[in-house]
Parts: sequence; C-alpha cells; structure tokens
Amino acid sequence: MNRIFPLALLVATLSAAGTAQHSDYALKSDFEDRYRQIASRLDSATATHEIESLKGEIEKLETDYAPHQQFLDKALYPLTFNESMEKLRSLQVLTYDRVFLIRTQGVKLSELEERISSLTTRLDSLTAQRDQLFGELQESRKSLTALREAVKRLTANLAAKDRLIFAIADSIFLPYGKDLHQVADLQKEAIGQRLDKANVLTRVYEIAADNVKFLDVTQLQGRDYGNLIEQYQAFTGRWAGLKEKITDVAATSAMVPAVSTGKGPVKTPVARGGKKDSRAASEIAATQSSHVDSVLAEWHARLNAGFWGGLQKEFTAAGIAVAPFNDGPSFSSSVRQEVASLAASKQDPQPFVETLWKQKIDRDWRDGLTKDAMLGKTEYAALDKLVSELSRETIDMTFLAYIAGILVLAALIWFFVFRRKKRPDHPAPAPAP
Repeated sequence: MNRIFPLALLVATLSAAGTAQHSDYALKSDFEDRYRQIASRLDSATATHEIESLKGEIEKLETDYAPHQQFLDKALYPLTFNESMEKLRSLQVLTYDRVFLIRTQGVKLSELEERISSLTTRLDSLTAQRDQLFGELQESRKSLTALREAVKRLTANLAAKDRLIFAIADSIFLPYGKDLHQVADLQKEAIGQRLDKANVLTRVYEIAADNVKFLDVTQLQGRDYGNLIEQYQAFTGRWAGLKEKITDVAATSAMVPAVSTGKGPVKTPVARGGKKDSRAASEIAATQSSHVDSVLAEWHARLNAGFWGGLQKEFTAAGIAVAPFNDGPSFSSSVRQEVASLAASKQDPQPFVETLWKQKIDRDWRDGLTKDAMLGKTEYAALDKLVSELSRETIDMTFLAYIAGILVLAALIWFFVFRRKKRPDHPAPAPAP
C-alpha cells in the first residue's frame, strides 16, 4: 500500500505536466494559426473595406491572448507578443495603403518606396561629403582662395541637403493630396511609418544644426549672405508646412518622435487605444517639433548676428563712426543720421560715399540687405538715393569750380588776344635827325 500511493502520485504529476505541456503547445499553435490566417487574408485583399474589417479581428486576437502574454513572449522568440501584434498591425496599415494608392492614385507602393529610398541614399551621400568639406574648411584657413572655394562648396552641399530632406517628405505626403483631414487613420499610420523609416524629423533637426555649425566655423563675406538668407527663409517655410502635417499624422501614428538627445530626436512607441493615446502622441510630436523650432531659432540668431556684425565692421574699417545697429530699422536710422551729419557739416562725403557705400555696401552687401527679412528693396533704394544725392551736391560744386576756372582762363586768353589784335600794325615813326 505504501508503494502504490507514491506511484499514483508520480503518474498524476506526469499526467498533469503532460496536460499543461499540451495546453501550452495548443495555446501557441492556436495563436499562430489565427495570426497566419489574418496575415494571409491581408496579403490577398484587394478592397479597402475588406482590409478595414480585419482591423477588428486583429484587436480581438490581441484581447484573447493578452492574458497569456508572459508565456507567448517566450514561445514566440525572437519576437515578443507585443512585437508580433505590432508587426500584424503594420502589415494591415501598409496593405490598406497599397490598395488605396493603386485604386485612387495609380501609384504603386513599390515605386513610392523606391523614390524615397533613392532620395535617402543621395542625402546620406551628401552627409558624408559634408563631413569631408567641414574638414577642408578647417585646413583652408591659411589660403584665402582655398577658403573661399571650401565655403562655396560647403554652402552648395548644405543647400542641396535642405532640398533633399523636404523632397523626401513631399514624396511621402504627395499621393494623399493637400488636405490630410480627408485621409483615413490607416493611411495616416502608413505615412507615420514612412516618416519614421526615412528618419525625417531627425534629419530635419540635424540639417538645421549643420547650418548653425557652418555659421559658427566659417569666415563669411558680405556677398555670401544673400544666398544664406534665402536658404534659411526657404527652410523655415517648408518646415512650417511639414510641421503641421506631422502633427496631424502623429494623432494616429503608433510611433512618434519623443525627445532630443542633443544629436537629434529619438523615438518612443505610443500604445494605441483611443483618445487618450492620440492626445499623448500629439503632445509628444509637438514637443519634438519644438526642438526643431529651437535649432531654427538659433540658426536665425547666428545668421542675423553675423550679417549685422559684419556690416558694422565695414563702417569701422573705413573709419566712419555711426550709431550701432543690429537690424534693418536701426541700420537705416544710422545711415540717415550719417548723411544728415555730413550734409550739415559740409565735410567731404567722398570717403563715406565712394569708399564705403559704393565700393563695399552696394557691391558686397546689397543682395543681403534687399531681402525682406533684413532691410528690403524699397528702403535700400531710398537709402541709396539719399547717399547718391549727397555725393551729387559735392560733384555739382566741383563741377562749378571747374567751369569757373575754365571761364576765367578763357577770359584771359580772349583779353590778351583781343588787345593784340587792336594794336596797330604800321611800324613806329623813325626819330627826327
């Protein structure tokens, strides 16, 4: 009797273990069967309403097996339960997007992905070239010619990168039209995944930071600023449009940018599940956008400081003391004060007019000054006219002096010639004997 009880206990234990093992195997098999069925139906789907209906089945699959997550995390290795569900959701989103694009826009998803990939490759190539050019810039400081060439090449590189990152973003958004409010949530999720895959926000941040670095390490001349100002204005305008779209997409995207590490943004997953999660995603997107806004503000500050500081040095180098200026209105005020002072004092305005204004400001800085963000074409034209009139007064006085001298000389010549003609031609009478 004593031997029978332990034997029965052992048999019961082994039976329970076998049942549990069979139960775990069945659980894993059932999950994988339902998973494969949904994935197979997504692969063969040709209508958006059919793909939309499968979203409910994906959610039910997750709900049914969520209590067994700890076991499935091990059983589904190397993926976890959550990663498997995310993969299935991603498949549904991209399938919906593929079918929608083909039916409504005539765009194949493969063609869109190929274009984005090509643009990204070109952008990465420019990034590698940028690092080389920054190195050349440091080595070229001893030679003015080499330095100007390095600045020119690096400026072109950064401008090309600016255009490419927004070309990538345009390629992602273009098939969906201008009004994202009319785009379905599943399509917005697809857009969000492409933005994430192309690392768009990180690249925008890094390119803006590259422009800040460029302004920090480069010795610029007045003629350089016209293109740099245009480049900054174009970048900020495009970013404003992209920021609005990203904010809209983030409300439904499962993966949105989170915080900046100082080298650009990193990503944080946001769980799906209703208004609360959408609101959190929007807040995170807004936070990351603020990091880009911050580096753009720094870019603007460095550009302004370099421009107005360099222009102030032109006055100092010419030995002309004017009221300090740091923007368009204060520059205009300083120039008008200087013109008025020269006109009132009757000082020679030529050093200001000829040496500084015509040879430096009008030749090297006009392109930058005429930009609306700096001084503007109208105000520059008004200042140029004011300075020209100051120079004309001096020229007029000099001209009058020349004319007066010529008239005096002509009068003297006429006087001597006239008197000579009036003198009698007959010889003087001989003296009496």
